[in-house]
Amino acid sequence: MLILSIVTVLFAIFTALVVLFKKTHRLSDIVFSVSLLATACVISGDTIIVLRPELLGIWKKIVFISETIMASSWLLFTLSFARTDYRKAIGKFSKFLLFLSPALIIFLLIVPQKAFFYSPEFETEGVLFLGNAGYIFNLMILLYSVVSIINLEATLKSSSGTSRWQIKYALVGVGAIFAVNIFYYSHALLYRSINMNLLPVKTGVFLISFILISFALLRHKFMDVEVSVSRKIFYRSLTLIIVGLYLLGLGLIGEGMRYFGPKVGRNIATFLGFAGAIGIIVLILSEQLRKKVMVFINKNFYSQKYDYRSQWLQFTHLISSKHSFDDLLISIARGFKKAMGVRGASVWLQEKDNGGYYCAKTVDAVAGNVKPGKDLTDFLQASGWVFNANDEKCETVTLQNIEFIESSKASLIVPLQDKNNLIGFIVLRESLIDNDCNYEDYDLLKALARQATSAIMNARLTEELAESREMEAVGRVSSFIMHDLKNAASMLTFVTQNAKEHINNPDFQKDAMKSVANTAEKIKGLMQKLKNLPGKIYLNFEFGDLGLVVKDMVKEFNLNDKIVLRYEELESVRTMFDREEIKKVILNLLINAIDAIKEEGRIEVKIGVQDNLGYIKVSDNGVGMSKEFIETTLFKPFKTTKINGLGIGLYQSRIIVDAHAGRLKVKSAEGEGTVFTVYLPIKAA
Repeated sequence: MLILSIVTVLFAIFTALVVLFKKTHRLSDIVFSVSLLATACVISGDTIIVLRPELLGIWKKIVFISETIMASSWLLFTLSFARTDYRKAIGKFSKFLLFLSPALIIFLLIVPQKAFFYSPEFETEGVLFLGNAGYIFNLMILLYSVVSIINLEATLKSSSGTSRWQIKYALVGVGAIFAVNIFYYSHALLYRSINMNLLPVKTGVFLISFILISFALLRHKFMDVEVSVSRKIFYRSLTLIIVGLYLLGLGLIGEGMRYFGPKVGRNIATFLGFAGAIGIIVLILSEQLRKKVMVFINKNFYSQKYDYRSQWLQFTHLISSKHSFDDLLISIARGFKKAMGVRGASVWLQEKDNGGYYCAKTVDAVAGNVKPGKDLTDFLQASGWVFNANDEKCETVTLQNIEFIESSKASLIVPLQDKNNLIGFIVLRESLIDNDCNYEDYDLLKALARQATSAIMNARLTEELAESREMEAVGRVSSFIMHDLKNAASMLTFVTQNAKEHINNPDFQKDAMKSVANTAEKIKGLMQKLKNLPGKIYLNFEFGDLGLVVKDMVKEFNLNDKIVLRYEELESVRTMFDREEIKKVILNLLINAIDAIKEEGRIEVKIGVQDNLGYIKVSDNGVGMSKEFIETTLFKPFKTTKINGLGIGLYQSRIIVDAHAGRLKVKSAEGEGTVFTVYLPIKAA
């Protein structure tokens, strides 16, 4: 008994200290530690009372106060743990109980001890008979425990996926504490007595609970999890029904055990009952067990393993409500992850005009820095099969792509095919139960893949349609510019017509020359803007030194002393590119950098190699841009902050870079400057 209590108390103190010494502290962390320490005080006090009955009067009052702190702090923990906004979760009744706890402590201090309990033969029987005050006190502690376990159930129901996996052991442990308290205090109310002979059972269950909590804390870091709890979930709680049935069952078992032997036998049986209940709850919450049970039922009671209608409806609902392309890809990854019960999923898409593939989005998966080999993508495109990394039939392809499979932790690779074109594929991590797949698994994956492919193609067509409409706007702007050119030509016509009569007039000659010069400048500006309007890009690829082209463009800028322009070549970049088109990109970026500097500043141009990609980096310390402007406006045509600008330069630059199968990235902050980086693939001649 003494050793069991010491071990249990040490576990509680250790767990409390681990949480207290965290770098960040929230309300749930503090009340969790207080709850553990108060529970340890209850165990310590009751143990001293059992071992030293003569100290009953002093220590039982300390235990009562500790029980009050324990009950109220556990209640506050269940209200604040894992909640995104715990203040909204605290209802009126819970607030009443929290504010009542100080009154309970005062009640314990001012009411005489004989009103709580009396013990004529405690040394021999180990039983405390409850007075009226003791009965009320035990009733209140029982109420705290029931409300706490209801809150705990709400948190568990609101969690899902990874968050449930992280907190399930902790919730089982804390729930077991509430369960044994409900049993302990309801037993006291039923018989109007506190049976101290049940202390070993209570302590043993607490020990198992603390072990589960410590395991969840050290392995899963459950204190950092957050879930959003709906108010409706409280109205669908099964806890009250379960508690009622559980107490009824314990009462029947307790009555039956009276016919089987001494009190030690009853204690062991009760302890084993609690231990078995905890084990069953752990198994019920196991994702692996749930999946295995579902598979068993589907295999033995249904003709198909999957309810395809249900799977199709779930997947359709998941991807149909997404508006942006990125949200669609995330939903597709989540749909595959949920349908197959895997640990994570990632979506890989084909690069434009390049033939390679890149990781577009991941959900609980590793993108990896290694791209798939051409033999793997050719296999997926030619066969249309789901690639299983553990299948002996795919051994040859696996060996040649072992680095990609290990970096992405791929178990299954599902092709996304549009007719004969492989637009991408889904990489699935290992299953939560096992990696054995049959034809029904592959059929489901293929069905989901067709639906995902259709959704991706539709999203891309929508984007292309939007770009077509933008190009229509380009045509309209071109018409406006042509109208301005026509007006300028009319002005020149007027000058030539008047020249027949006034050519010898010095004043007319002066005005005419000024008008012609101004008109010429306007025409040049309009023609330059018209020339720079983006259309379909036709590239003339040549193999050359990208650094020389960039360096020549930098030399053409003769800036004043207030703006310093520097060029640095970190590494030579020799690749295939269109010289004239890349010059337009560099010109646009440099002009933008100059315009961003209001008075004095610096512009740095660097060229080098990163991740087998050549890059051109143009940075300035100008006014910078907001995150919202970058996300919503920057690369849109005819969107500009310049007074005389058309908003075409960066849109044109992005089209040119995309045509090179490259990427144009921007990093900026208001008042800190901007960095544009052009990435181009390195290709041999």
